[in-house]
Formats: sequence, C-alpha cells, structure tokens
Amino acid sequence: MESLLKVPLILSSAIALHVSFTTGNLPSSKEVVRQTFNECIFTLLVKYGFPTIKAFYWVVSFAEITTIAYHTTDPNSVSAIQDTPITFLFVFGTALAITGGLIRWWCYRTLGRFFTFQLSVREGQHIITTGPYAVIRHPAYTAGLAEIIGLLILHGSTNSWLRYSGVLAIPGLKVIVVAWLAEITLLMISVVFRVSHEDEVLKSAFRDEWEAWAETVRYRLIPGVY
Repeated sequence: MESLLKVPLILSSAIALHVSFTTGNLPSSKEVVRQTFNECIFTLLVKYGFPTIKAFYWVVSFAEITTIAYHTTDPNSVSAIQDTPITFLFVFGTALAITGGLIRWWCYRTLGRFFTFQLSVREGQHIITTGPYAVIRHPAYTAGLAEIIGLLILHGSTNSWLRYSGVLAIPGLKVIVVAWLAEITLLMISVVFRVSHEDEVLKSAFRDEWEAWAETVRYRLIPGVY
C-alpha cells in the first residue's frame, strides 16, 4: 500500500514538467532579437526537444504507475519489472521538481502575453521587479534548472524505479535514456549561456530601467553566488 502513495507524487512531477516545458506563442520577426549560435541551439531544443522530453517523461511515469498498480492488485505476482518503495531521495527529488515547476509557471503567468521561448522585445513590455524577480534576475531559469535536478534525483538515484526495477533491461531503453539525458544536459548548458545574452538584450531595450533593477538585484541565477 505504501507504493500507492507514490502515484500522486509521480503524476504531480509529470504535470509540473508538462506545464513548465510548454512554451508561449511565437513572436513576430520584428520582435526577435539577433540570434547567436547558442540562441539557435536553445530555440531548436525548445521547439523540437521539449515535446520529446515531455513525451518520454509521461511514458516513464505511466510505466511506473502501471507497475505499482500491477503489484498492488496481485502482491504475490512474479514479474521481471519490480516495484520500488518510497525513499528520501524520491520525496526530495519530487519536491524539488514540483517547486521548480510551480515557480516557472508563476514566472510565465506574470510575464503573460510577453513570454516566448525566443528572445524578443514586445511593444508595451516592461521589466518585472516583484516576486522572485526582486531576488534574482532570471528566476524562471533557476527554477527550471532546479526542476531538472529534481527529476534527475527522482529517477536517477540508486533506488529509483528507473534504475532498480529492471526496466532498463528492455532492449534499446538504455540508449533512449542516455539520449534523453544528453538532451537535458545540453539544455542546461544552453540556459546558463543564454542568461548573459538575455541581460544584454534587456539592458539595450530598457536602459535606465534595467540599470536601476540590476543595481538592486545583482545576481542572475543564484543569490549571493551568480
């Protein structure tokens, strides 16, 4: 019965990922700023990688839920795919993923019609300085990185279902997981490089407003560090 408690947590992390990795509308060509090499990579990752990341995560989540349901209805059953108990790392990873997803959702909701995955400056746009934007300049990226780290802890720890259940013995699945991890890693690296470029864009567009904000909010991603 303990495993059943995992179901809402698994679904919560999947929903958080789905919502936070769903992008806004495309800006017009006049609104998009100059594309750097990293920006082109980031745009491709978001446009084609996000759907893949979300789809694979939903598949893994439903596979684990199915395993839990199977072993719960027939506790004495013998199966090549095993269930796993709730662990501290499972709870911690889930909490980190959900928290990161919620903060990203809040940032998107605050940005409203101005949010797109391509760097752009839209008419009527202004710098937001409230909420997490009063602590760091790019809280959506920080939340996204925290969410990804949480997912990696949740599914990558030694006793996680993905690693412990035996599911990775399915032919070809390890290759898919490695490809998914490579995509996630590239995305995280691209985000870190994108931060400085986004600061340059905002500084160029809003000048005095950005200068005043940057003087008050000195750090980009991590308070007191960077």
